[in-house]
Amino acid sequence: MIRKLQHFHLNISIAVLFYAFINFDNLFIKKAQQENQPPIVKIITPKNNSTFDFDTPVNYSISVADKEDGNSKYDEINVKEVLLEVRYIKDKLKLSAIINKGSQPDAPGIAIMRTSNCFNCHNFNGKAIGPSFYEISKKYPATKPNTDTLIKHIKGGSTGTWGKEKMPTDPELTSEEIKTTVQWILKHATDADVNYYIGTEGSFRVKATAAKPNGIYTLTASYVDHGSKAAPGKQRLKGQDMIVLTSKN
Repeated sequence: MIRKLQHFHLNISIAVLFYAFINFDNLFIKKAQQENQPPIVKIITPKNNSTFDFDTPVNYSISVADKEDGNSKYDEINVKEVLLEVRYIKDKLKLSAIINKGSQPDAPGIAIMRTSNCFNCHNFNGKAIGPSFYEISKKYPATKPNTDTLIKHIKGGSTGTWGKEKMPTDPELTSEEIKTTVQWILKHATDADVNYYIGTEGSFRVKATAAKPNGIYTLTASYVDHGSKAAPGKQRLKGQDMIVLTSKN
């Protein structure tokens, strides 16, 4: 009788352990499925370490694949959220260090703009529905009165400043976020060494200047996802790809 009871208790213990193991395993799998995964970004063209001619269009195409957001080849990715940075490298000795840094967080101003609706109406250089960030920075030097004026325009909307188009209000952004965005535009939008382009495909030109005798540039494509399905909008992750272009001259 005692042996039967011992055997019975042993079977119960094994069953409990097995049940606990299954539940833990299921919990682990569920958690892994809920955790957000970074998007995979790839510059398709041009190819890494290829060459280009000054003052000639350089065509680019970018692919984005994200477990939660979808795939750009199926038009599941909002192209307005894909960003290409073209940066002139002054010091060739620093090129390896720049490449090896890997994915870096965006500057606060860029981070706010790319996760809001700014790119629906504005480009960095070319005109869209509204003026480019370059045009804005040329019209408004970086002073406190100009910063305050632009904050007011973004927060409350404006009309007549850049023609007939009306700028809508942006209630989703806080006053501090708007200020950070305006400060970035006024300080960096005219930087001759860095240009930004929006979309998964397009073209750009690099002008030959005496200040840039060598033509070494990094192209960095990036996309910030929308978080996991379990927590949309939270824990957003950035994916990026970087290549190097060199002028033929």
